[in-house]
Amino acid sequence: MRAPPPARGSAGPLLESSQRPAPTALELAGIFVHRAAVDAAAVSALRARTGAAYDALEASGHPGLRGVTRVALPGGESFVPTASSLTLGAVLTAAEQRALCSGLLAGPVGESIARALGPSLALCTSQAWIRRQYAPPSYPRAHAPHGWHQDGALGFDFLGDSGPPWPPHAMIEMVTCWVPLGRCGAHAPGLELVAHHNSALLPPADLAEARVLSQFGADARVRPELEGGDALLFPGGVLHRTHVTPQMRRDRTSIELRFFRADRVPARLLNERFVTL
Repeated sequence: MRAPPPARGSAGPLLESSQRPAPTALELAGIFVHRAAVDAAAVSALRARTGAAYDALEASGHPGLRGVTRVALPGGESFVPTASSLTLGAVLTAAEQRALCSGLLAGPVGESIARALGPSLALCTSQAWIRRQYAPPSYPRAHAPHGWHQDGALGFDFLGDSGPPWPPHAMIEMVTCWVPLGRCGAHAPGLELVAHHNSALLPPADLAEARVLSQFGADARVRPELEGGDALLFPGGVLHRTHVTPQMRRDRTSIELRFFRADRVPARLLNERFVTL
């Protein structure tokens, strides 16, 4: 189901009322889009900085060509070839990361996140990412789109725990803020989400396409078409994956920020890096 973009400057559900699975399905799932959340000048600067970083990687030979699964970079940063993803700190300084977050949180994006998590927020900088999804004809070796997953499973040991079912605290309380740096969802890869509130982690077997379709149905899916600088927000329980089709011919670069309650950092993430905002 393809959603027409709401008017810029607006925030709210991604589908017109005649297309929504229920009038409040997206709100209940915690999925919101804020148009032009990052201004055009900042988007242009971010696109240039991130583009230079990927150009440098490609000029040196994409690490995926050498069978590398993770590349350590200075300052504890890294590059993951299978997802063509750089940690945010590989491109932006700590001050620049804070400025980006401050700008987002000062407006409607901050209001939406505060409603979900409260006023005291922390950014997980070691799990803040710059991601590039290539058009299918341009895939580097080892690159693949993301399959169905829940961000609230971050750091969870599915093999070592005695579930399913798992205890309620297995689902991390968090909000993902996903910002594309260019138009996406139609001619460049975007995101596909299931507009359903999940309060518990789903077992890996339930993340297969056939199981997701059987459990939630096709009408619950949304594939927003976004402009550079729009912000897509969703909580940790929302199922999502890369939306890509064989017809797409443009690459997409995005920034992914993960926000948590500053006073409730999950125990399993204590080895990650956090910044209180």
